[in-house]
Amino acid sequence: MPERDQAGGWRHPGWSWTVRHDRLIPGGYWIAGLLIAFALGNVPSLVTGDWKSATTWVSLWLSVGATVVAVIAFVFAEAGRRGRDKMIASNGTAYIIQEQARFWDDDKAARFREGIRRQFARVIQVPGPVEASRGWDWSLDGDAWQWDAKADELVRAFRVLSIDAGRDGTASPGGVFLWAYWAVAAAFGMRVTAADRGAVLDVWQRPSRARAGEVDPEIWSLRPLRFDPAPAAVAGLRFTEHLWPASLELSRIAFKGGATRRGTGSRKVSILLLRFSSSEWGPLPAVPSPAPAGPLALRLSFAASVLTQGTSLVEVHELRCVPPNGPSGAQFPWQQFPALAAEAFAWIESKAKELNGHTLLLGTLLPQEVGLGLGILAGQESRRASWPGQMWPVVRDPRDGGLVVPSLNLGTAALDPARAATGA
Repeated sequence: MPERDQAGGWRHPGWSWTVRHDRLIPGGYWIAGLLIAFALGNVPSLVTGDWKSATTWVSLWLSVGATVVAVIAFVFAEAGRRGRDKMIASNGTAYIIQEQARFWDDDKAARFREGIRRQFARVIQVPGPVEASRGWDWSLDGDAWQWDAKADELVRAFRVLSIDAGRDGTASPGGVFLWAYWAVAAAFGMRVTAADRGAVLDVWQRPSRARAGEVDPEIWSLRPLRFDPAPAAVAGLRFTEHLWPASLELSRIAFKGGATRRGTGSRKVSILLLRFSSSEWGPLPAVPSPAPAGPLALRLSFAASVLTQGTSLVEVHELRCVPPNGPSGAQFPWQQFPALAAEAFAWIESKAKELNGHTLLLGTLLPQEVGLGLGILAGQESRRASWPGQMWPVVRDPRDGGLVVPSLNLGTAALDPARAATGA
């Protein structure tokens, strides 16, 4: 029996070859037609032939053999066509969201995107802020003040297209291929899920050349994931917690155009770190390098209005899980991503309760799809009450490795203007 996949459907064992080798199906029909024509062409000579002659019997057996092979070729082509159509229908609609940031390495995904178009019933390119405006690319300088508004634009574009795609009344799974910062992916997942209770996002893996290592998936070899607060138990994941005292130096980013926006924050700052990698993060060395002596020296540039410029003593709370076989560049198996997201979600819930009243900053070293899954979990109505109202991402600048806090609220206050006004 085929294996049930994470997205609630059945794996399609073997049918992807019908797309990767798309000439085989028409070739099968062509061979069947050619052989049937040959067999039918022999009928007149068989009717008028001398059955005592050996050539007549040879012609008969050639016709019978051609007919049998034609039937086999036709059955092969028809089974392949039906399997291909079933596979494409089960994959449903693919939404391609390309929100690449400035200075990202080219992931050379043109071939991958072409594969998407061949294996889905419908492919929709979502015109987010990057697509709609050539001047926007999720920069971490003066434009970092606008991330919240741009994330809302992306969500609106996706929802308009997904609603329109469903107007014909045909139910079709919606799969997401998202190229974006992990923070943008998390905000997108949370806001889309919160805006539509019935929204179900199938998350597909896409190519990446990020710090977590090079990923070059094949669509035909993977199935999509759905993120649930209680995924099936996965062996081989070991989570540990670490606490680091740090001297935090905050410097404000000038608003684009030269103006300056003053922060309004007065709460104590705490930093949460999801390190699902053995790589270094800011002042923290790679695992298993020796821990630094004394407080960490942590410097952040910020656009989030809840922060104020200055230096203070803070604590960095780290949840760590190193990929199997641990060395730098090791990868978590795709099937473990939901368990990673669920553990991260539960940990942030507990830390938000423990650090009630603190301004929370969230840094990560994790696969982008785990960030998307974390946002999907946070946006579910049954889970939002325990999620922090205000939480701001710490994003690594690809230019110099510096850490920046853009104005992008990953908390539930972004979904509730009344709660945002109270600073909850």
